[in-house]
Amino acid sequence: MKLYLVEIGGMRDGNLFECHEVHALVAASEEQLLRDCQSRFAGAMRAAHLDGWIELELEHLAPDNRRDGPSFFVAELGRNSASAMREQHDYRFLNAASLREAVQAARQGAPGWHVDACVNLDDLAREAGYALRRDLFGEVPNPRSQARYVRFLEPRAEAPLQAPVPADPVQA
Repeated sequence: MKLYLVEIGGMRDGNLFECHEVHALVAASEEQLLRDCQSRFAGAMRAAHLDGWIELELEHLAPDNRRDGPSFFVAELGRNSASAMREQHDYRFLNAASLREAVQAARQGAPGWHVDACVNLDDLAREAGYALRRDLFGEVPNPRSQARYVRFLEPRAEAPLQAPVPADPVQA
């Protein structure tokens, strides 16, 4: 199994431009991920699409449900500029003993950026019933990134059921 962080784009009511959201999904393969995204996000926004994803390997959760050592975090970094209307975003992956330490490390490693959010990916995997796969040294291998535009098909509206109209005996 794999933990995917997906970026979903599309238009929300009232927006002038496309917006983006990041979601976490667990799937066995990219094919299953695409099916799951189609069923979950098609119709949630106009022109809904997948812009890309980050993939992390999962393994079955150990019976004791605890592990020693630092946790694996993803930090969403933001940066504003006087020459642009929008905030620029980037993501950093890091090991840290706590959320506070992860935020501090993300800030130190990215001067001029601020931390918008920081998520413990070990906790996210555990909530889904899995653990992040680690190498022999206890490190999470580098996540695999995929930038790929996949447009979701709009769900088809079901035609309302109508009772057949009986023929008018006078006109028949």
